[in-house]
Amino acid sequence: MLEKTQEEKILDAAYAVIGREGYAQTTLRQIAEEAQVALSQISYHYQNKEGLLLAVVKRVARRHFEYMHNYLKPEMSPREKGTCFIQLYREVLMKEPELFRVLYDLVGLALWSEPLRHRVRGIFQGIMDQFSAEVFTGEVMEALDHAYSPEVLSSLFFGGIFGIAVQVLLEPKETAYSGLEALNMIFRIGEVN
Repeated sequence: MLEKTQEEKILDAAYAVIGREGYAQTTLRQIAEEAQVALSQISYHYQNKEGLLLAVVKRVARRHFEYMHNYLKPEMSPREKGTCFIQLYREVLMKEPELFRVLYDLVGLALWSEPLRHRVRGIFQGIMDQFSAEVFTGEVMEALDHAYSPEVLSSLFFGGIFGIAVQVLLEPKETAYSGLEALNMIFRIGEVN
C-alpha cells in the first residue's frame, strides 16, 4: 500500500478530529498533532481552517457516493434499492457515526457561510437526485399513485433519514433505529402479499 501524502494525512486527521470534537472545538494544532505534521503544512495545503473544512465536505460527499456504489446493484428493483438505502444508512450510523456527526456540523456551519452552504446543498441535491433516479421510478411511483413528484418524495425520504439519524446520534436506542425501518412502509405500498 502506498504511503499517504501529507495532504491525505491532514484530511484524515481533520475528518477524525471534527467527527470526534466538532468543528467549533477543533483547532488546527489538534489536526496537525493527529496528522503528525507541522502546523504550517495545513496552511500550505488548505490555506486555513475553512479551506480544510471545504476539503472535508468533499470527502463526506465522496464517502457517501462510495457507499452507494458499493451497495446498490443495477439489477435491484427500485423497491429493493429503497430498502437497501435504509439498511445502508443504518449500518453507517452504527459503524461510522462520525460521518453523520461531521455532516450535521457542516449543515450547522452552512447556515452562516455561503460557500459552505453551496457545497452542502450540492451534496444533498446529489443524494436526492440519486433517490429520484434509483428509487422513485415507475413501479414505486405507480404504487404511490403519482400523488407527488419523485423529487418531492426524494426530499421527504432524505429528510426522514436525516432526521432519524439525528435522533440516533442524540440517543442511540433501538426505537430511534426503528424509525429507519418504518420508512420501508413507503416501499410496501401497492405490494401484492
